[in-house]
Amino acid sequence: MTESLAGFVASIAYKPGWRFKLAGPGGRWLCIYADTVDSQAQHTTRITQFQFEFPDPLPEYRDLCRWVLERMADAERHESCEFLTFSGFAPFFPNHQDGSPYEHVERWESP
Repeated sequence: MTESLAGFVASIAYKPGWRFKLAGPGGRWLCIYADTVDSQAQHTTRITQFQFEFPDPLPEYRDLCRWVLERMADAERHESCEFLTFSGFAPFFPNHQDGSPYEHVERWESP
């Protein structure tokens, strides 16, 4: 399955600058990488790379395609919560080391 999974992952295309590969234990984790403007320095040209890792994709092709879509949505939700600000305040800034990076959080305390 790993060989066909590797071929499948190599065939994925999304936005410019987004890349996909298998890594992790047994080479079975889907890793999504992208180069993007740094959400903490949006008004500069500073670029940062993010990486999201998701364990054990499903084996069936249709299920695998849906699974990849759901993981992309997780990555996009995380990034949108980093970039969305109101008067410079990011009330939905996502977890990083302090919890699941895909959990929807609200941080209404003062910045």
